[in-house]
Amino acid sequence: MQPVMLTFIWGLLLLLNSASIGFAELVELFWDIGTLNISRDGYSTWKSMCVNNAVPIPPVHVTQGDVLVLNVRNSLNVPTAVHAHGIYHNYTDYYDGAEMVTECGIPPGENFTYIIDTTDQVGNFWLHSHVQSQLTDGLRTPFIVHEKVKPSTYDEEKLLYFEDWDTRSFDEESIIHSMLNVKNIPTAYRMLLINGINGNVTQPVVFVPGKRYRVRVVSLLTVFWLKFRIPGHTMQIIDQDGVACNPVEVDGLDMGPGQRFSILVTAHDTAEFNYKYNVTLYADFFHPSPGIMPRYYSGLIEYHQNAPLKHMPAVSDDQLAWSNTLDLQARDGMPLLPVDRQIVLEVKDYFPELDIPYYTFGDYAYNHTLVPTLFTALTMGDLAFNSSVYGSQSQAHVLHYGESIEVLIYSDNINDHSLHMHAGEYQVVEVGPYGDAAANNRTGVAFKRSGPAPMRCDEITIRSYSYIKLRFRVNHGAIIFFHCHMIHNFKGLAVTFIAAPDLLQKHMKVPDEVIRMCKLQNIKTSGNAAGNAGFNLTGLPPPFLVNRE
Repeated sequence: MQPVMLTFIWGLLLLLNSASIGFAELVELFWDIGTLNISRDGYSTWKSMCVNNAVPIPPVHVTQGDVLVLNVRNSLNVPTAVHAHGIYHNYTDYYDGAEMVTECGIPPGENFTYIIDTTDQVGNFWLHSHVQSQLTDGLRTPFIVHEKVKPSTYDEEKLLYFEDWDTRSFDEESIIHSMLNVKNIPTAYRMLLINGINGNVTQPVVFVPGKRYRVRVVSLLTVFWLKFRIPGHTMQIIDQDGVACNPVEVDGLDMGPGQRFSILVTAHDTAEFNYKYNVTLYADFFHPSPGIMPRYYSGLIEYHQNAPLKHMPAVSDDQLAWSNTLDLQARDGMPLLPVDRQIVLEVKDYFPELDIPYYTFGDYAYNHTLVPTLFTALTMGDLAFNSSVYGSQSQAHVLHYGESIEVLIYSDNINDHSLHMHAGEYQVVEVGPYGDAAANNRTGVAFKRSGPAPMRCDEITIRSYSYIKLRFRVNHGAIIFFHCHMIHNFKGLAVTFIAAPDLLQKHMKVPDEVIRMCKLQNIKTSGNAAGNAGFNLTGLPPPFLVNRE
């Protein structure tokens, strides 16, 4: 058994030999990943993912420029991996945590060290598993990168993070099947946790009269959306997904899985009253059911322990101004990118036998190949520019350095989807209607286009019966995994962008410890998707071709 400390020393030596981060501050954490029988919602006890035999997993805080050294021990009986959601990787994609995309995962009983450099980023991110249902079952926590010097625009910070939580494990509940059976939602289906505990009994958020607060609001949801408000207070959005924006006043945040915002909230001048903040947990693909869907939660904004609660008048959602990424403008003023190439994706669903659905971007459902995609890009020479070597199931699109890419996504699907891009961010350019929403009892999406400095983010919702346009520039070599951040990820709704494989081959050296994780699991680390030379894909399981006739 390899001691955790040896893994840390290996990572530390790698850091000290790196000219770019050799003088960075190290923030060292030790995570022993396992399971624990516990009640997190106050109603049921079952096996939850845990770290160091405890839940909730404490949020991770670092300062910009720090290097997070995350030593992981896998005490599960299956592989695991940790993804730093929203963090870029400058030719260190092997620390991205995407199992069988950029690495092989950590086998049971083994240790591995993730090294995460925050030199170029600041804001709200999160850490979570990228292996099957481990995220859904609780392996997740916020990851906050603070500015080196606190901005003068606020006095203090608060953190609110939200999780959807089942009364049974993912496998027991069979969420994929339940999502389909929209008329028969289990009465205990999906509670809300706020800061790790039942949303209706979480600790108060304490405000001091006259102070201005930066409230970091982080969605760790996996199936549902939420709406967040603080009635009686003004909210200004100042960043989304770690990208600063010009302040925009809103009445509330409408957030999908994986999204993060910072808002400025000014406390009242006196402690005469306490107030409530409200959270609605919802999903448009479920039929409304009183007391079940949507679910309503509230917490206390406490000015004084003995102050009475200020009762605010009820206001319908359609009378409120909700957050919309297209209303935001990037604070750095980066203009709308031109389009060198457009990639068109169409969200489809397919219901084979047993009514367990597949969701796809096109004709093939995404699935892992026999060789992690990163290693294929690194070892196939000039053939790395040919998408065939990655296998049809990887849904690979090869991109060239310097290209500005527009991704146009259509969805005539009854479900909303939250789309996440690894290793970077995209401009959100345009949304509009697509398909016949009215015929499927949906309201539809109105046409809307961004301003001259479109907001950039790494997570965005595409609503049912709509289209969306996203743009990004290829400015370095990377494996960019683009996928739905709901459970649809491992039911096929993903594609892989192979960005500048020639630069990957030139600049990336995969550490021996990354290769060792693969060898322990008998996973090949070179060759095409099947581990062979050239275009010989013998041995690769055939891709799942969706038959929608």
